[in-house]
Amino acid sequence: MKIKSVLILLSILSSSLLFAQLTEHKSNIVNNTEIQYFLYTPIQKQELYPLVVFLHGGAQSDTDLNIAKAHGIPKRIAEGKDFPFYVFAPLNPNKNGLWDDRAIHKKVTKLVDSLPIDKKRIYLAGLSRGGDGIWRMAVNNPNTYAAMISVCAADIPMVYIKWAKNLPVWFFHGEKDAVVSVEQTKEAYKTLKKLNPKTKLTIYPDAAHDSWTETYNNEAVYSWLLEQHL
Repeated sequence: MKIKSVLILLSILSSSLLFAQLTEHKSNIVNNTEIQYFLYTPIQKQELYPLVVFLHGGAQSDTDLNIAKAHGIPKRIAEGKDFPFYVFAPLNPNKNGLWDDRAIHKKVTKLVDSLPIDKKRIYLAGLSRGGDGIWRMAVNNPNTYAAMISVCAADIPMVYIKWAKNLPVWFFHGEKDAVVSVEQTKEAYKTLKKLNPKTKLTIYPDAAHDSWTETYNNEAVYSWLLEQHL
């Protein structure tokens, strides 16, 4: 019984350490714009780390930061998953508004300057409205981000997609999505594939708008992401 109790205690302590890595922050970026965000610090020790910028969907836009853990990478971390990279997961406080991609990018540059982050391995990941946000970050800051995970992106700036021609992108979408048309993702894939052979597409034939759960639970997604670099 003593051995069992010790094992349980060790398990609890281990889980606590993992949860403690997802820390809450507030920061003023530009024009007194305050941003709330989670920052995940990897446990493994190395000289430089990749950074993943994760933008949540519209349903999570709120003033309560905890809601940012509802889906995707922050959810995996909150459940105890350890990743070998930093994660910057901000909150969009405007329930009906788009992400302020310029403010988010500004914060990314500050994090890169203050943390041991590999500037050649900064990645974008998002879903739905967050997918729209990361696309605007990508086209407005070419040759800054090393790769992107685009999950049922609410809007893809097709007229500017050539600005991201050097960016490896893996598209994901549910065939039965009634919120964001899957055809937009298919069109963007076809256009970008002609410019960049590293472009990938996964369509879930039976999925509706939630194409993110299967995507962010797939370890192969992170393996592919970490293979990309500037």
